[in-house]
Amino acid sequence: MNPPLVSICTPTYHRPVLLERAIRSVLAQTVRDFEIVITDNSENEESAQVVRRFNDPRIRYYRNGENIGVLNNIKKVASLAEGKFLVVLLDDDLLKPKSLELRLAAFGRHPSAGIVMAPMELIDSDDRRIFPRFYLFRKMHYRYRFQAGDGLIGRARVLKEFLVHDYPCCVPSGLMYRGEAFRQAGGFDTKSGFALDVDLAMRIAVHYDFYYIDEVLSSFRYTPISLTAAMHSGGSDVAVFYYITRKTLGDAEAMKLFPPSEQGKLERDSLFFCSCRALALNGMAGVRARNGKIILQTLRLIFREDPYWWNKIRLPWFVAREICLSFVPPAKPLPRQ
Repeated sequence: MNPPLVSICTPTYHRPVLLERAIRSVLAQTVRDFEIVITDNSENEESAQVVRRFNDPRIRYYRNGENIGVLNNIKKVASLAEGKFLVVLLDDDLLKPKSLELRLAAFGRHPSAGIVMAPMELIDSDDRRIFPRFYLFRKMHYRYRFQAGDGLIGRARVLKEFLVHDYPCCVPSGLMYRGEAFRQAGGFDTKSGFALDVDLAMRIAVHYDFYYIDEVLSSFRYTPISLTAAMHSGGSDVAVFYYITRKTLGDAEAMKLFPPSEQGKLERDSLFFCSCRALALNGMAGVRARNGKIILQTLRLIFREDPYWWNKIRLPWFVAREICLSFVPPAKPLPRQ
């Protein structure tokens, strides 16, 4: 048999109801040439029973012999993909009906693109649109709204965004990978922890452009028991930010994208961005949990990992700026729905 055009890769664990909704969102696509690969960490048969009820030959289901953990499960399911393009659809997220069609069309128009990305709406456990406050004050209307309007983004610009400004994309459900780019980059690195999707995107950006579609093509589920919610309230291993950044800064091919005269500043600003991300994520988690230990441990990490004294001086200004910006509504026009 010919390999499928698209592989939808879904790692799952004890969420049969949400898994069924995720599968239905794939089966509702306007593009039909795909496979759904599911790897299951569950100890019971509930997810397997969901798959059997669909009775669709395009679904390949694998039950892990043991719970191999969320990161290894993501890595495993992606390694089983046979398609020319890949989407890692987390088991609690959803795709819009034209998600595959529009991304494939973008890849067809832009052979230099390794990733096609699009903003994600946020939904609750009942699939209703929500606007949670991620950082105490700021409402999150969309995840990863990169710009107003579609467009090809050159790899140097994309990589610099990842290093010093903000993540253009992250959650894998909102992305489609060119299989060639995914495999050339080496797939997911579990040492990157919860940021393994960011790390992979940065490695792909070294060799490929990205294409952005300014239309909501997927739904990100945010609930009190979701992994993201847990990170926002309990803290995270934010040392991975420094790990993935130093990997990029130490990559000779990546550094060729930037003039030698700018590389010293790029390193300083990149480590500052790591410190900002670490403090924003764990600082807010510490405030929410009323746990000063989380904040103190994060500050110690920042002072250990970021050697630039100027970065430490300007860090309080970053905090003040973020608080002020959190009261300002988004100025961009809304993406297409």
